Amino acid sequence: MKTHEFSTFQRLLGEVYLKAFGEPLSPLTYGRAQALSWLIEEATGQVLSYKTLSNYVKAATGDASARVNPNASTLAILVRYLHGQAPANDVVAWTLYSHAIAC
Repeated sequence: MKTHEFSTFQRLLGEVYLKAFGEPLSPLTYGRAQALSWLIEEATGQVLSYKTLSNYVKAATGDASARVNPNASTLAILVRYLHGQAPANDVVAWTLYSHAIAC
């Protein structure tokens, strides 16, 4: 993941975490990772595994941009959780989010 995309990804994860737990982004415990996975599935109807979420949060809190490369579907699921309904096209959902952050 490119550096400028990674900072947007970090922000997205931080906003998702804040929405779910009311706290700033921090490493996920096993229980919180499972809870976040469930919250996302309940809100979006789409599954992100707790292990994937844990790995992404670990990379985001450790500034390891080279270690993560989420696909458009994963990014769109996070955007949909954060904002409710987002465009059905995964690339469009992520692009709109990242452009809104840049402005």
